[in-house]
Amino acid sequence: MFFRLVILISVLLVTISCDFISPKRTALRNTVAIDTVIDYHEVDVYPLFMDCNNCDTSEKQNLCFEMELIRQLQKITLDIELGADEHIRDTVMVDILVDTEGKISISEIHKSEYILEALPELDSLLYQSIAELPATVQPSLKRGIPVNSMFKLPIVVSHKR
Repeated sequence: MFFRLVILISVLLVTISCDFISPKRTALRNTVAIDTVIDYHEVDVYPLFMDCNNCDTSEKQNLCFEMELIRQLQKITLDIELGADEHIRDTVMVDILVDTEGKISISEIHKSEYILEALPELDSLLYQSIAELPATVQPSLKRGIPVNSMFKLPIVVSHKR
């Protein structure tokens, strides 16, 4: 009888002690696994113009940056005269790069053959407009480290004769 009691107590101790040890190990494993997974397609903080610092969420910061970029480009390009002889209405896609130092540049310009023939000076105007943007941009951050970020900016080219 005494022998059965000792075996029962031993089995209970082993069973109970496993429950106390096991969650700590799995919790540690889960923490390490989550900590090492990095999503390279998302940033923690989007690039910011100084006017966008008061936005409370990252989505609002991103929207503020894009709207401010568009507003400043419109202000710069408002008085540019296009030298086309015909009516034009088309969309040009511009890949904008904000590097780790906060410098904004054009990575690539996607345009139709029609725009290429009708407005050969469009590329230089876009590069000039981007160069005139203020240099006060905070770069994107991923885990507190500045990283490059890319944006696709659609620009509607509209010219009436």
